[in-house]
Amino acid sequence: MQTPSAERAFRKADRAAGLVGIAAAAALSVLSPGAPLVAATTLPLVAWIVWRDATGFVIPDPTALALAAIGVAARFADDGASLATALSLGADVALTGGALWLLREAFYRLRGQDGLGFGDVKLAAAGGCLIGAEGVAAALLAASLAGLAVAALRGSGRMDRIAFGAFFAPAIWLVLVGAAAWPPLMLR
Repeated sequence: MQTPSAERAFRKADRAAGLVGIAAAAALSVLSPGAPLVAATTLPLVAWIVWRDATGFVIPDPTALALAAIGVAARFADDGASLATALSLGADVALTGGALWLLREAFYRLRGQDGLGFGDVKLAAAGGCLIGAEGVAAALLAASLAGLAVAALRGSGRMDRIAFGAFFAPAIWLVLVGAAAWPPLMLR
């Protein structure tokens, strides 16, 4: 458990990371970025999510919002500011965030405890903005396999907690980078 002063410092850093990400999204919307610039811009935010989730089981809302804003800016810059782009973006966010929310709710109703944090749901929605629903599906698979491998190596039991966002955020980023290196990977 963190001290109250440490928690206040982390929350200030969370807000700062979010503001930097929002500023980056604004700049990217003017620059008409390609995937390499988006990947470089999102890497510090992904690293912050990994650290916060791995050390405290927290995915900061401002950081997830910043990732989503960068994804929206990049999508509109790449695909044009049109109704079709907005609808596609909305569908990706609804599918990704909605799927994880349904999974979270189903697990809670079956087991009576949370199996997935709401930060993971918001991270999935932000991933939908960045890499689309198909990309998030690939990232979910990679993150799940990585989490299972770490749990097996640690000898974790069924009741041990795993910071899923610490696997999911880098998986989203790797799909983004993979799409920059090999465009057919990006299905959206």
